[in-house]
Amino acid sequence: MTEERVLYRRVHDVFRKTLETTQDLIIIALSVVVFYVSIRVLMNILMEVSHAFEFKRVVSEILYIMILVETYRMLIIYLKEHRVAVSFMAEITLVAVLREIILTGAMELPPLSLAMATLFILALVLVIKLTVKEERADLEEKGFIHTELRKIFRRRDRKQRSRKQEEPAAAATGEQRAWHAV
Repeated sequence: MTEERVLYRRVHDVFRKTLETTQDLIIIALSVVVFYVSIRVLMNILMEVSHAFEFKRVVSEILYIMILVETYRMLIIYLKEHRVAVSFMAEITLVAVLREIILTGAMELPPLSLAMATLFILALVLVIKLTVKEERADLEEKGFIHTELRKIFRRRDRKQRSRKQEEPAAAATGEQRAWHAV
């Protein structure tokens, strides 16, 4: 009976590792595609700027690159942590919505659409605020380098404070010795 369980666990582990590796390969392929598209859009912007250009189109392309950069960052975080960062998804969506509003023009949007877009933007900002706090707590719990550096600086500050507190005490004992010598 125990041999069957051990075999089952081995099969399960191999299957899980195979799926995780396949997922990682898909994410790597997506990252390469996003990077390639970003380079192509950047080249288009450079071509557009070298000729007579439309300001609205260039801003649109720049915002598109920002969306691609955030998507690339989200894919990298997925590779590191094997989880989707909700705050990055909300940021990407926020930039995409703002891009569409800028392209369309806020004055040309019907009032109801503008009100709905405003509510959607406010909801995204709320999601970002809530998830950033949780994600920072997760990062601190995992002990990334910025957390370790923060701990080192806190220790150094404590040592400096304790030295400052010891200096007046040492000076006071020196004064007492001087009084005793007289």
